[in-house]
Order: sequence, then C-alpha cells, then structure tokens
Amino acid sequence: IDPSTKSFVSLDVAPGASNVCAEHPLVNPNFATRKASYVYAVASNIVGDASAPCGYAKLCVENGSQESLSPGEANTSVDAYFFGSRYFCGEPIIVPKTTCTADHLRANTNDNLDENDSSEKEAYLLGLVKDAIRDRSYLAIFDLERNLSEGPVCKLWLKTAIPHGLHGCFAEDETASRSVFC
Repeated sequence: IDPSTKSFVSLDVAPGASNVCAEHPLVNPNFATRKASYVYAVASNIVGDASAPCGYAKLCVENGSQESLSPGEANTSVDAYFFGSRYFCGEPIIVPKTTCTADHLRANTNDNLDENDSSEKEAYLLGLVKDAIRDRSYLAIFDLERNLSEGPVCKLWLKTAIPHGLHGCFAEDETASRSVFC
C-alpha cells in the first residue's frame, strides 16, 4: 500500500513467495513501521497445494525471485522447515533478542541502513506445534540468525495438547506495555 496515494502498489504475489501456501504473515515487530526484508509465516507447503499448516517459512520479499512457478512445482528458494504430516503448527510470533536495542534501531533508520545490518534477524520465532499422534504440544523456538531449514533450536514440550488455532502474544513484562501484539 502506498500511503501517499492511499492505493495499492501491487496485488501480485510477493517476490519469493510463488507457490508458498502460507498464512499469518508477520515481520520482526521492531520493523513494523520500517522496510522489512523478511516476512515469516506458518506454512503448509512450498508447492502451492492446500494442506494443513505443518511448518514455518521465511520469505525474502525485498530481493526474492519474481519467477512464476507451475502448480505443483516446489519453490526451492524459500527457507522453510516442515515438521511432518502428523504435526499442526500454530500462528508464530517473533520475539526480538535483547541485543536488538531501541538505540541501535534509531541509529539505523531506513535512510542509513547498512546492507549488512542484521538487526532484523536478531529475534526468535516461536510457534506452538501439536503432535497429533502423541496428543501433546510443544513450543518450537527458531533463532532467526540461522536458517529456518536448520530446525528449531529448542522444543519445550507441554504436559498436554494445545488445540490448533490458539493465538498468542509476547510481552516483556506483566503489563504488556512494550508489545505490539498484546
């Protein structure tokens, strides 16, 4: 959306997202009002087929491929991790690392961002995953400074299953004063 003309710039598929079946897209909350290079989402697959959400994907929307893929053709340029068909993934959230400070972000506005600036990746992606066979859920934690395809850096198993579809939020403290989600 172009805010100056209040019109859509494009309704095309985002660069790098061809054949990615995904929903609940989000960016690092520190980039909610800045130009973000990456969009993260819960994903079903990378072949353009409707199926249950069983993974997470990172889309490079600033420099991703504009190539249009045939139905059923895998988008191998997408960084994604899939848990398998017996798993159901919930909407992810992104939690910035404490190393990504407000002072750093103020010093690196869109006008003077260093192309090697990694602050957008200084975060964790958290998502609830339900194992339908075990009837248990866990919190999968991905370090966004690594490729998603490497898998989660941690799985925190819960004592029970959390129903698919639970939406969450992150707050730095009990007042939820710093979160854009709560």
